Amino acid sequence: MNSDVTSSPKLILPIWIPRLLLGLAGALGVYAAITAPEMIRNAERLRAEQIAHEDREYCTRLKMPPGTDSFAKCSADLTEIRRRQHERALAHAAGVP
Repeated sequence: MNSDVTSSPKLILPIWIPRLLLGLAGALGVYAAITAPEMIRNAERLRAEQIAHEDREYCTRLKMPPGTDSFAKCSADLTEIRRRQHERALAHAAGVP
């Protein structure tokens, strides 16, 4: 009895599983590389829209409607507050008191 190891059904499946997984991982990597820039742009656009909405809502509530000099100052102040908060959050994450 001369048996050919490569034709054994028990051995063929395990050989293809790693190749299949590697191929899927490669395809996922290519997909991520192609779609990531667009996803980042969309996230940045959404964040900018959210901030603009917050500025309009907050400044209008303080009687500084959009289109006025006071609104521009209010919006600039909110930007500065967000920047300082971001710096505090980064310092906290780095363990700086």
